[in-house]
Amino acid sequence: MLRVQPLVAGDLTWLDTASYGPTLRAVLIEEYRQREALSRDRDAYLRENCSGDAMRALLGALGQLFGAGADDLALTSGATEALNMVAAGLDFTPGDEILTTVHDHPAAVYPWLLQAKRRGLKVNQLALPTPLPAPAQAVEAFAAAITERTRLMCFSHVQYTDGTVLPVRELCALARQRNVLTLVDGAQAVAMVPLDLRTLGCDFYAASLHKWLNGPAGTGFLYFGDSARFRLWPAAIAAPYEWDTVDRFGAPDAPLETDHRARWPAALRKFNYEDPYATPLWQSLAPALALQQEVTPARIAARIRELAWYLRMELQRIEGVRVLTSAHPELWAGIVSFEVPGIDPGELVAALAKEARINVRQVRHAGAGFDAVRASPHVYNDFADLERLATAVRRRLRR
Repeated sequence: MLRVQPLVAGDLTWLDTASYGPTLRAVLIEEYRQREALSRDRDAYLRENCSGDAMRALLGALGQLFGAGADDLALTSGATEALNMVAAGLDFTPGDEILTTVHDHPAAVYPWLLQAKRRGLKVNQLALPTPLPAPAQAVEAFAAAITERTRLMCFSHVQYTDGTVLPVRELCALARQRNVLTLVDGAQAVAMVPLDLRTLGCDFYAASLHKWLNGPAGTGFLYFGDSARFRLWPAAIAAPYEWDTVDRFGAPDAPLETDHRARWPAALRKFNYEDPYATPLWQSLAPALALQQEVTPARIAARIRELAWYLRMELQRIEGVRVLTSAHPELWAGIVSFEVPGIDPGELVAALAKEARINVRQVRHAGAGFDAVRASPHVYNDFADLERLATAVRRRLRR
């Protein structure tokens, strides 16, 4: 049943969910129905689907799946927008430091480099080893890198480079002890590993819903822990919700009570202005969320781990291939990164796509000395897909 859910060309072996999760057929159908309803009668559609009750129901379903309250979630176009919202919205001053890693995605680091140029911040990129031997080593490395000027730690839940699952709870606990905020990039974790946001202890968590959830392209969220949303300025607004007590003419809150957005969940009210043309995207998340609930996140995560371990075993049988993903049981999930001796990763990725119709990805951080092939199987893959990849790598090595 799961193999036929994502819309993928019949001759294509898709092993690149870490870049993009093919959209579920039911999601595409629902998105068309939502957009059709919007086009037929815009006002009636928005009254029904953009109301306080509708948005609270949507965020309630999202929060139930990932362990968050409806008031703790703002909607975004993906993790990139969420990460930028935090970088642009916090009141840091010249000399304040941001601690991140060499393995973090450019979308997580460059927003802070922009703020460094604009406001005189300093960005420190911590070098974590590949593969990471044990969770404690990551915690120790962060602890040693924190200074008296460190204001925020930004790190991945699952590193997009080598697939390392970082010890998020321990890192967030460390940050709280040092009075440092935490921003977790969860683009590779949401719907790949079981997730309970309330128990992580992070201040901000950025997520994409068009990767492992296979939701509509251009959807994600930003989660706010405890009182974190009160520390962040909104980046795009159309009303004074949550950041001012008067309207543009100096009148107090009363006139805003007639606006349906006043009834939205709290974080959504502050950080999302009404965008009628995005509403069909949000409402078409329902089939993806329902599939997760039906199969259960635990079973999905277990199957992803089974496939990833099988691929690791297949690759390790190939002489010279080096798997860069940690083998520690707590440090890996659905991403397997590897090197092939004597073959440029970019050339191998291109050859696999052209000659074998297998989609994987090159991940290259030249400044950190990281250059690898990354495969990311999902529940709609099977062992035959992984054997096909291993066979194609062997064939390429024999040339």
